[in-house]
Amino acid sequence: MSERILIVDDDSDILDHLDACLTPAGYEVTQAGDGEKALRVLKKISPSIVITDICMPKMSGMALLKEIKKKYPEIDVIVMTTNASIENAVEAMINGAFDYIPKPISVEEITMKLDRLRKIKKQEEENVQLRKQLHKKYGFGSIIGKSKIMQNLFDKIQMVTDSDTTVIIQGPSGTGKELVAGALHYNSPRRNGPFIKVGCGIFNQEILESELFGHEKGAFTGALRNRPGRFEMADGGSIFLDDVDDIPISTQLKLLRVLQEREFEKVGGEKTIKVNVRVIAATKVDLKKLVVQGKFREDLYFRLKVIPLILPPLSDRKEDIPLLLKHFIEKYNKKKTIVFEKTPADVLKTLQRYPWPGNIRELENAVEHAVTFCQSNTLLLEHFPEDIIHSHPLESGILVNFSEEDSINFNKAVQSLEKTILEWAWGKESGHQGSMAQMLGLPRTTLRDKLITHNLLSKKSVRKG
Repeated sequence: MSERILIVDDDSDILDHLDACLTPAGYEVTQAGDGEKALRVLKKISPSIVITDICMPKMSGMALLKEIKKKYPEIDVIVMTTNASIENAVEAMINGAFDYIPKPISVEEITMKLDRLRKIKKQEEENVQLRKQLHKKYGFGSIIGKSKIMQNLFDKIQMVTDSDTTVIIQGPSGTGKELVAGALHYNSPRRNGPFIKVGCGIFNQEILESELFGHEKGAFTGALRNRPGRFEMADGGSIFLDDVDDIPISTQLKLLRVLQEREFEKVGGEKTIKVNVRVIAATKVDLKKLVVQGKFREDLYFRLKVIPLILPPLSDRKEDIPLLLKHFIEKYNKKKTIVFEKTPADVLKTLQRYPWPGNIRELENAVEHAVTFCQSNTLLLEHFPEDIIHSHPLESGILVNFSEEDSINFNKAVQSLEKTILEWAWGKESGHQGSMAQMLGLPRTTLRDKLITHNLLSKKSVRKG
């Protein structure tokens, strides 16, 4: 579709000249001999651009410009005049003109300005679409759940979006902590600022400090140039620190200062840099337990947990699985052949019985796998990964997979499972014997004997608690 341009001038020769130049260039040109006629034309058509002379009878081009910007602010206006004065140019730009060109009109110049305007408008449209995509991805609609635990979480997110207060999101891997962080940012007053993400667990100490705070040239081997850190890049927006539980103790002290003072120095630098940043952190473990173990600073822990948000594992919100299943089918069902309503009951029952140790990420991967192998309009159990189809969850959530076995030695299987359960409990409670016994419903003496029987610990190394 051609782009519409309205040209306004009391000189018919100029109107015809511009019409003859712009029509072959793909524009749909309409003419008006004065400002009043131009306003009448604007009621009938919707041009995206108006090119108007400044000096005209009845209504000047400057007055027309003001009326257009008042009634049709989306229309871009280019003004032209024989009086190429700085004063006129400044006044036109102040009143909302896109640009200003002198007479006699150069075809090359006006074509260049129209091309520039087209590029700017295209970029603005792309930015609008990008913001819409970001809102769709990080809006509350992407954090799906009708369960009471999720509805309570949504209420808390809603209450803290307008705040600059530090938030810590706690939840197992794969539960959607980054989505929550994104929702906090893109629904906040900082939505037009940067949203910078840092995975704290993937860097060693030296590199992590450089990533967070930046470095000066020569600060360490390989520092060949000055580099800004993620905090500096996030100025005016939000920074998401994922896996803060993996940050080394020495770096934790520097992070504490940023949280308290919103200032830092680059690695190898002396200049203090101040930033206006909202900090959103995430952890896959209970930081309080790390504090007890001496692996996390208590003062940093309290700085981070101003507003704690808990993301539950999928096993605690299995009533949400049908909603999530539908969401992921729509996401990966690119050919639009699969009908969610035709999903058999045994599929939903199996998915709700499975403990999902990998949480929502594992469910999403499973649905993508199923959609890929489904050749009909109905997802069947056979389309899902084998470990989900054949695994039998125990009440503890530990999986036992017999799909590849022809026979089973009962005693060895029971012993193996017992050891697996003990290892699981040890990891959950960091070897605290009293907590493990309470979790497993065993007397402490029985637990201690079993740990020794399975050679998990020597008698001296078991923590009694």
